[in-house]
Amino acid sequence: MDSGDLTLGIFFLSQTCVGILGNFSRLFLYTFTFCTGYRLRTSDHILKHVYLANSLVLLCKGVPHILISFGLKNFLEDIGCKFLFYIHRVAREVCLSSTCFLSIFQAITVIPNKSTWAELKVRIQKYVGHFCFLFWVVHLLGNVLVALKVTGPRKRKNISLNYFGYCSRAVLNPINSSLFAFLHASIDVMCLGLLAWTSISMVLFLYRHKHQVRYIHSSRQISNLSPEIKATRNILILVCTFVFFSTLSSISSTYITMFNFPSWWLLNANVFLDACFPTFSPFVLIKSRIHPFRFCFVFC
Repeated sequence: MDSGDLTLGIFFLSQTCVGILGNFSRLFLYTFTFCTGYRLRTSDHILKHVYLANSLVLLCKGVPHILISFGLKNFLEDIGCKFLFYIHRVAREVCLSSTCFLSIFQAITVIPNKSTWAELKVRIQKYVGHFCFLFWVVHLLGNVLVALKVTGPRKRKNISLNYFGYCSRAVLNPINSSLFAFLHASIDVMCLGLLAWTSISMVLFLYRHKHQVRYIHSSRQISNLSPEIKATRNILILVCTFVFFSTLSSISSTYITMFNFPSWWLLNANVFLDACFPTFSPFVLIKSRIHPFRFCFVFC
């Protein structure tokens, strides 16, 4: 084992441990809250799925590369490789869908009560759990092809494969590679587009609201610490963090899918980018918790 692999292993180990600690602590908090009889907020039910998906991404992508960096290779059989790649892809897309849904839910909660969309406030709270469950079902069914294309390292001699250090993937022809990459990227683009649109809508709404009710605020509330400024700042922090890391991860994943023999540094960069949002999102979400109902909106 050279010093580069050792450094890489320590880095991946630190990143994975921090992410697992952050996500598991939030899941434990929700479980403790539920067991003690307290009622979780609707947004917390969505965040449970985000934290669970984050944990699966870190376990399925971070742990194998930690073992590789420390010199352990070919430690998985064919079934293990299929399972890890399949669960990783499902968890990654569930995380993306759930975070997008969280942004949509938050946007709906700040819509004025007399708006034509106000009816969604009541309906969406009843079906939040159903939507989150649907995300898992759709992505579990939609990523079956991923498991079929992945094999264990021991089958590399029998078929043309590219090697990821612990598992292999069948080499696709250029047309199939481009089509698969396009389908994979289109889901990311759609979710990121919805996330950006709903978040910008919330920011604009809060900005207009701040000016409409300026006359009822004290001079202290009009300052940068006003509730509207805090909510706007928190939304921007969450969106920018998610969009930045998810965009880079999507680009690297698409590149690896299209080119059958990616370099080793690109594979490591993709592992790092894939783990960035799952690692930091619990801390970003804790910092940027948005409580729309705290605002005292006045509408005529």
